[in-house]
Amino acid sequence: MPMAFLGSGNLRYGIYAAASIQGVGNAMMLNTGTACISDVIGQDNTSAAFVYGAYSLADKFANGILLYWLVAVYSDNANALQWILAVVPIASAVGCTLATWIGIKLYADKLAKISSGSMLNVKKREQAKARVTAANAQ
Repeated sequence: MPMAFLGSGNLRYGIYAAASIQGVGNAMMLNTGTACISDVIGQDNTSAAFVYGAYSLADKFANGILLYWLVAVYSDNANALQWILAVVPIASAVGCTLATWIGIKLYADKLAKISSGSMLNVKKREQAKARVTAANAQ
Protein backbone atom coordinates (compact mmCIF):
# COMPACT_ATOMS: atom_id res chain seq x y z
CA MET A 1 0.00 0.00 0.00
CA PRO A 2 2.74 2.55 0.73
CA MET A 3 3.94 2.29 -2.88
CA ALA A 4 0.64 3.82 -4.02
CA PHE A 5 1.48 7.08 -2.23
CA LEU A 6 4.84 7.72 -3.92
CA GLY A 7 3.34 10.05 -6.51
CA SER A 8 3.56 13.80 -6.36
CA GLY A 9 1.36 16.07 -4.32
CA ASN A 10 0.23 16.03 -0.72
CA LEU A 11 -0.71 12.35 -0.82
CA ARG A 12 2.94 11.34 -0.80
CA TYR A 13 3.05 11.97 2.95
CA GLY A 14 0.49 9.24 3.41
CA ILE A 15 3.30 6.74 2.86
CA TYR A 16 4.30 7.07 6.53
CA ALA A 17 0.91 6.03 7.88
CA ALA A 18 0.47 3.33 5.24
CA ALA A 19 3.95 1.91 5.86
CA SER A 20 3.27 1.72 9.59
CA ILE A 21 0.00 -0.13 9.04
CA GLN A 22 1.59 -2.44 6.48
CA GLY A 23 4.48 -3.19 8.85
CA VAL A 24 2.11 -4.20 11.63
CA GLY A 25 0.08 -6.33 9.22
CA ASN A 26 3.18 -8.05 7.82
CA ALA A 27 4.43 -8.81 11.32
CA MET A 28 1.05 -10.31 12.25
CA MET A 29 0.99 -12.48 9.10
CA LEU A 30 4.54 -13.70 9.75
CA ASN A 31 3.75 -14.54 13.36
CA THR A 32 0.55 -16.32 12.34
CA GLY A 33 2.44 -18.43 9.81
CA THR A 34 5.13 -19.29 12.34
CA ALA A 35 2.50 -20.22 14.93
CA CYS A 36 0.82 -22.53 12.42
CA ILE A 37 4.16 -24.24 11.77
CA SER A 38 4.63 -24.57 15.52
CA ASP A 39 1.23 -26.27 15.76
CA VAL A 40 2.19 -28.69 13.00
CA ILE A 41 5.48 -29.58 14.71
CA GLY A 42 3.84 -30.03 18.11
CA GLN A 43 6.04 -31.92 20.57
CA ASP A 44 8.33 -33.41 17.91
CA ASN A 45 11.62 -31.74 18.84
CA THR A 46 13.73 -33.90 16.54
CA SER A 47 12.72 -32.17 13.30
CA ALA A 48 11.62 -28.73 14.50
CA ALA A 49 14.75 -26.91 13.31
CA PHE A 50 14.53 -28.51 9.88
CA VAL A 51 10.86 -27.61 9.47
CA TYR A 52 11.42 -23.97 10.47
CA GLY A 53 14.50 -23.77 8.24
CA ALA A 54 12.68 -25.26 5.25
CA TYR A 55 9.79 -22.83 5.77
CA SER A 56 12.15 -19.87 5.95
CA LEU A 57 14.11 -20.97 2.89
CA ALA A 58 10.96 -21.55 0.83
CA ASP A 59 9.59 -18.16 1.90
CA LYS A 60 12.78 -16.35 0.91
CA PHE A 61 13.04 -18.11 -2.44
CA ALA A 62 9.39 -17.52 -3.32
CA ASN A 63 9.56 -13.81 -2.47
CA GLY A 64 12.91 -13.34 -4.21
CA ILE A 65 11.86 -15.08 -7.42
CA LEU A 66 8.54 -13.22 -7.60
CA LEU A 67 10.16 -9.84 -6.96
CA TYR A 68 12.93 -10.53 -9.49
CA TRP A 69 10.37 -11.51 -12.12
CA LEU A 70 8.16 -8.46 -11.46
CA VAL A 71 11.08 -6.04 -11.73
CA ALA A 72 12.42 -7.77 -14.85
CA VAL A 73 9.07 -7.71 -16.64
CA TYR A 74 7.89 -4.25 -15.57
CA SER A 75 11.20 -2.37 -15.33
CA ASP A 76 10.23 -0.18 -18.28
CA ASN A 77 6.87 0.81 -16.80
CA ALA A 78 7.40 2.40 -13.39
CA ASN A 79 3.71 3.19 -12.90
CA ALA A 80 2.67 -0.45 -13.44
CA LEU A 81 5.40 -1.68 -11.09
CA GLN A 82 4.33 0.84 -8.46
CA TRP A 83 0.73 -0.36 -8.56
CA ILE A 84 1.71 -4.04 -8.61
CA LEU A 85 3.87 -3.53 -5.52
CA ALA A 86 0.96 -1.69 -3.90
CA VAL A 87 -1.79 -4.18 -4.76
CA VAL A 88 -0.03 -7.57 -4.39
CA PRO A 89 0.62 -7.26 -0.61
CA ILE A 90 -2.97 -6.18 -0.03
CA ALA A 91 -4.33 -9.06 -2.12
CA SER A 92 -2.02 -11.47 -0.27
CA ALA A 93 -3.23 -10.21 3.11
CA VAL A 94 -6.86 -10.57 2.08
CA GLY A 95 -6.20 -14.07 0.71
CA CYS A 96 -4.34 -15.06 3.88
CA THR A 97 -7.17 -13.77 6.05
CA LEU A 98 -9.75 -15.63 3.97
CA ALA A 99 -7.74 -18.87 4.03
CA THR A 100 -7.26 -18.59 7.80
CA TRP A 101 -10.97 -17.95 8.36
CA ILE A 102 -11.94 -20.92 6.17
CA GLY A 103 -9.38 -23.10 7.95
CA ILE A 104 -10.71 -22.16 11.35
CA LYS A 105 -14.32 -22.77 10.30
CA LEU A 106 -13.63 -26.15 8.68
CA TYR A 107 -10.73 -27.58 10.69
CA ALA A 108 -10.80 -25.97 14.15
CA ASP A 109 -11.42 -29.27 15.94
CA LYS A 110 -8.63 -31.08 14.10
CA LEU A 111 -6.19 -28.22 14.70
CA ALA A 112 -7.11 -28.14 18.37
CA LYS A 113 -6.28 -31.83 18.70
CA ILE A 114 -2.77 -31.45 17.27
CA SER A 115 -1.94 -28.16 18.94
CA SER A 116 -0.01 -28.57 22.19
CA GLY A 117 -1.38 -25.30 23.59
CA SER A 118 -4.98 -26.07 22.72
CA MET A 119 -7.62 -25.59 25.39
CA LEU A 120 -8.95 -29.06 24.51
CA ASN A 121 -5.58 -30.58 25.41
CA VAL A 122 -5.36 -28.51 28.59
CA LYS A 123 -8.80 -29.74 29.68
CA LYS A 124 -7.82 -33.35 28.94
CA ARG A 125 -4.60 -33.00 30.95
CA GLU A 126 -6.50 -31.45 33.86
CA GLN A 127 -9.07 -34.26 33.77
CA ALA A 128 -6.33 -36.90 33.64
CA LYS A 129 -4.49 -35.21 36.52
CA ALA A 130 -7.72 -35.10 38.55
CA ARG A 131 -8.27 -38.83 37.90
CA VAL A 132 -4.72 -39.66 38.98
CA THR A 133 -5.08 -37.50 42.10
CA ALA A 134 -8.39 -39.16 42.94
CA ALA A 135 -6.92 -42.62 42.39
CA ASN A 136 -3.91 -41.82 44.59
CA ALA A 137 -6.17 -40.46 47.34
CA GLN A 138 -8.01 -43.79 47.58
